[in-house]
Amino acid sequence: MSASISTVTTSPSPASRTARIRSIPEKETAAGAPLLEPQDHDFFWTYTEEPHRTRRQAIIKAHPKVTKLCGPEPLTKYVVLGVVSPYHLTHHKSLGVDGLDADLPTALEAVFLDSILGKAFFCTFQILFYAIRPMFVYRIPITNIHILNIAIQILFNIALVKLTSIHSLYYLILSSFLAGSLHPCAGHFIAEHYVFEKQPISAKDPKTGVEIPETFSYYGALNFFTYNVGLHNEHHDFPAVPWTRLPALHELAKEFYVDLPRHESWINVIWQFVWDKEVGMTCRVKRKEGGRRVGGWTQREVEA
Repeated sequence: MSASISTVTTSPSPASRTARIRSIPEKETAAGAPLLEPQDHDFFWTYTEEPHRTRRQAIIKAHPKVTKLCGPEPLTKYVVLGVVSPYHLTHHKSLGVDGLDADLPTALEAVFLDSILGKAFFCTFQILFYAIRPMFVYRIPITNIHILNIAIQILFNIALVKLTSIHSLYYLILSSFLAGSLHPCAGHFIAEHYVFEKQPISAKDPKTGVEIPETFSYYGALNFFTYNVGLHNEHHDFPAVPWTRLPALHELAKEFYVDLPRHESWINVIWQFVWDKEVGMTCRVKRKEGGRRVGGWTQREVEA
């Protein structure tokens, strides 16, 4: 399994970033480039734009017909209904931006959970972190759609209990918890953006020349059960390409993805995340600036 990081530093202050990247001779690569050395309970801070927009433009230039893959997928309405939230769209538009990207661990999580026991606790209850954390990062306004959604959920649960039994509701709750806990498929939550392997700070994407991304793909069999979410670089490069066409996107622009770091096993991701002392809650790239909060966007803005 391989994961890479690029021109980042562990301090949000530009004036101090040189001092915070330590060059250790015995850890240098063959090319002599120093590796990242994050401080305790600090994240990887970068002052560069997230890389997906640049690679998207490069792919469109090399393969103009890739835009034909964008658009709605009729099959989706039969599989899942209304799961894309403003928080997820903001995650795309504000990848790694502190205070906007609700996928990032908070400073409190970094302090209290950055240990073997803490990481095991996080992996076990991560579905709750993803459900609750966004409300502490920023709050979206409650709309009629939200109220309607809550009402439908309550009515459905009442009908389920009356027509079957309370055990049916317990089953749905516990199965949802298991799916977001120590489950092989839940490894994708960690695999997507956590940095597992230190790389030279001069590392570049060989095709676009931009910094190696903080997004990592997985191309294994579990994608069948997770709407191809493992093709995560592809998903971030082209959010408007539906899940059924992500493999086609990968094949069309394969030269842009073949040399990028990737994960080979989501099970191994969970195991290494918990037990590897060099990997933890702070192994995420953060930005102080950039991004945009979702709200009142046009379809073109969402797809851009």
